Amino acid sequence: MASGHATVKAVLSGDTLVLMGAATNGPPPELMLTLASLQAPRLARSPEQSNEPYAWASREHLRKLCIGKQVRFKVEYRVAAINRDFGSVWLPPNARGVEENLCVIQARTGYAKVKSPEQSRDGACGDVEKMLQQEQVAVNEKKGMYADADAESNATVQWHGADAAALVAEHKGKLVPAVVEAVRDGASLRVILKPSLQLVSLGLAGVQCPRVNPPASAAADGENDDAPAAPAGPAPHAREAKHFTEVRLLHRDVELKLEGVDKYGNLFGSVVHPSGRNISVELLKNGLGRMADWSSAFTSASARASMRTAEKEAKQQKLRVWRDYEAPVLQSAKHLTGTVVEVISGDCLVVYVPDAATPAEQEKRIYLSSLRAPRLGNARRQEPNAPYAAEAKEFLRHRAISKTVHIEVEYEKPSPSGQGDVMTFASVFLEPSANALKKNPSAKGANLAVDVVAAGLAEVVRHRPDEEKSEYYDDLVTAETKAQTQKKNLHSTKEPPATERRVTDLCFDATKAKQFLPFLTRERSTRAVVEHVYSATRVKLFVPKENCLLNFVVAGIKCPQPARHGAQGVVVAPAEPLGEEAKLFTKRNVMQREVMVEIEDMDRGGNAFGPMFVVPSGGGKPSRDDQHNFGVRLLEEGLAWVDSFSVERTALGNVLQRAEERAKSQKKKYWATHDAQAKANAAQAKQVKTKDDVIPRVKLSEIVNGTHFFIQNVGDRNCAAVEEKMKAFTRTHGLAGKAFEVRRNAVCAALFDDGNGPAWNRAKVEYVHPDGSARVRFLDYGNEATVTANCLRPLDADVLQFPPQAKEAVFSWIKPLPATEEFGADAAMRLGEVAWGKTLSCRIHSTEDHGRLLVSLYLPDGKSVAENMLEAGLLRTDRKALHSVLPFQKSVVDGLVNAQDTAKQQRRCLWQYGDIESDDEQGL
Repeated sequence: MASGHATVKAVLSGDTLVLMGAATNGPPPELMLTLASLQAPRLARSPEQSNEPYAWASREHLRKLCIGKQVRFKVEYRVAAINRDFGSVWLPPNARGVEENLCVIQARTGYAKVKSPEQSRDGACGDVEKMLQQEQVAVNEKKGMYADADAESNATVQWHGADAAALVAEHKGKLVPAVVEAVRDGASLRVILKPSLQLVSLGLAGVQCPRVNPPASAAADGENDDAPAAPAGPAPHAREAKHFTEVRLLHRDVELKLEGVDKYGNLFGSVVHPSGRNISVELLKNGLGRMADWSSAFTSASARASMRTAEKEAKQQKLRVWRDYEAPVLQSAKHLTGTVVEVISGDCLVVYVPDAATPAEQEKRIYLSSLRAPRLGNARRQEPNAPYAAEAKEFLRHRAISKTVHIEVEYEKPSPSGQGDVMTFASVFLEPSANALKKNPSAKGANLAVDVVAAGLAEVVRHRPDEEKSEYYDDLVTAETKAQTQKKNLHSTKEPPATERRVTDLCFDATKAKQFLPFLTRERSTRAVVEHVYSATRVKLFVPKENCLLNFVVAGIKCPQPARHGAQGVVVAPAEPLGEEAKLFTKRNVMQREVMVEIEDMDRGGNAFGPMFVVPSGGGKPSRDDQHNFGVRLLEEGLAWVDSFSVERTALGNVLQRAEERAKSQKKKYWATHDAQAKANAAQAKQVKTKDDVIPRVKLSEIVNGTHFFIQNVGDRNCAAVEEKMKAFTRTHGLAGKAFEVRRNAVCAALFDDGNGPAWNRAKVEYVHPDGSARVRFLDYGNEATVTANCLRPLDADVLQFPPQAKEAVFSWIKPLPATEEFGADAAMRLGEVAWGKTLSCRIHSTEDHGRLLVSLYLPDGKSVAENMLEAGLLRTDRKALHSVLPFQKSVVDGLVNAQDTAKQQRRCLWQYGDIESDDEQGL
């Protein structure tokens, strides 16, 4: 018969134990052993059964004697009919060095009856005679079950009737003694509370272990829909987690902290082990479970911190449930420091990081980790704001805009745009105060995410177990719980405020803007918030006092213009030198900042103008000194210059002129090259420009609008050569595309059908769409098209050597007229009717910095195309451009002006309501 040493894992009754051997590979062996020659009172195993007298006391006596101890055992006999082993179990030697047999102890204490050898036909304990003697002593002394009936004899487990919420309310903050009766999973227990003997199920708060019996899976492949679902096997590491908890808690005396109840009435708490260790922390440290964020909210902040640290250690070591864990590989640096320049929503902001590797990386969009703020609507799609969305954005703007922040990047996700971009999620901290740094040099400032949640303006994301989350997740949960308790904003039971902010938009209605002018100028200074930056000197303001939006121009100065974009991000006008830099300077210094403006007047376009003063970050009213005057700051940075016309109309013109002189003397940016470039241009004009260049034979190849087009020099041999080579290219390669790396600015061949069948033409890629298609401009014609990837292929080297045959051009001294403006489409049609398909002569008056030609076109009979369109009232001259006319160009300009005067007199098209010329550009 078997014998050896083992650990008592469980005590099932007053005469039956579960012994556990040493583990080698896999779970340790177990043996259920009944004490030989003994019969203890039967213990109920279900609500339908009842205890025999003293059954509970008998089990408890044996449990306290041996649970968890190393014992020596011997199997005395086996009853095959019931498949059970019977034997003797000896406790470790006592102080006298004597091993006591549990069979004898139970008999001596009167908690089990001894079966004589005659009654036990299959075998008997080796100490049966001693047991019989000790039993007689117990009877004589009325010990155990031989005592007079009392409460102990009738102790019974309360199987039903537990009210989890009532138990938490009764014992909140107290330690409740209990016995762990069963372990279902690593983090799911059945416990008996003392002294009531109430049986309850308890989940370990904050921990989720793999389940031994997960929900049944569906029938395999749906072959038999009527068959019951096959039971799923234990989840990986489920048995290991269960065993881990069993060997430490099963049938042990513990103390419980009853901490919360979920919406289904399940009780959650913590187990305080006599050793002082927290089983929840130990499970997480050994990789046998994951933190359950939703139930961790029941625990204290210190307990959550301990569990979070334990889980982090297991993840780093890739223990068990984390064996496949891969730490996120960040494209961004882990730690960043920058200035908040824009708040997109209650959980997203844009940070200017000056130490980034390239200018393109200097502005980073940061999403607050593990946070979900109410969603802002979309006015274009007529989607309203979610309740409290505007309040969340305004809270974060007021808290963070223009502040220096420290960013801890925690994880990244692919952008929904599908263009390979990533969304960066991070915890963002304000700079700590000087006092805090003095006390602790490593102190952190306020966590913006915690602030938003604490204000009840965002919710904490409940992550899946395999998802990354904020390293300060527990702080977020604590803040959310507090906001819920205080019923703040999102958690309020009151009706949420109206989601639509009724604001009067004056940005696109000059007439209405001028009606507001008296109200805007009643006071000398008006407080506003910068909502958008158009250029360095032109912004959109929200004026809270009048509840309106209006365009505002910093008076008295001009700046280089940034690029102008049309539909789908197409650049319709390239940036002037320093134009983008100047716009970024304004954006980074005043975007969403509070400003004070002194509105002096309004131009005909409804743009208000005057000085603008930036409100200090700490609030208060800004002084009118140079430090807060934004126009002065632009001038001092060399990103603007004084406009001689409009500076006389502003009250602080002398201040602006002094600032310009300081930038000139230091040769900052614009002034570093302006004087030299002006002299070079003047010298070149003096030496070279005595007449305009003329191309005798050109044709229009593309009309963008009535003033903007592309021309081909049909007298150039290269034009014909390229055409022949592309015909040969089409014959050689057919019409099938060929895969290659399609990227912006790549020159390739693209298919185009001009009505004579598809053919390959040279093209330049301007934009690559997420689906692989690309927007291209055909180099030899100037037209644009969007083509799929299978309509592109690489060009042969002999075709690449030729320059583009289509030259971009605009009419000289003519004001641009996009096709989207009134009479814009008519102008484009008129140009096509007059000049398309005809051989024209082209007079080049000048060339812009980016290569676009300023020209006049003439029909075969010598008549000017521009004069024809001016006379029809479809175009108008650019008054500013007329100031830069060279003597030999005067006759051309006179013809244009005379043609326009004719259209004015006869009130044609643009002039149908009289003179539309305005000075609205002056001062902008």
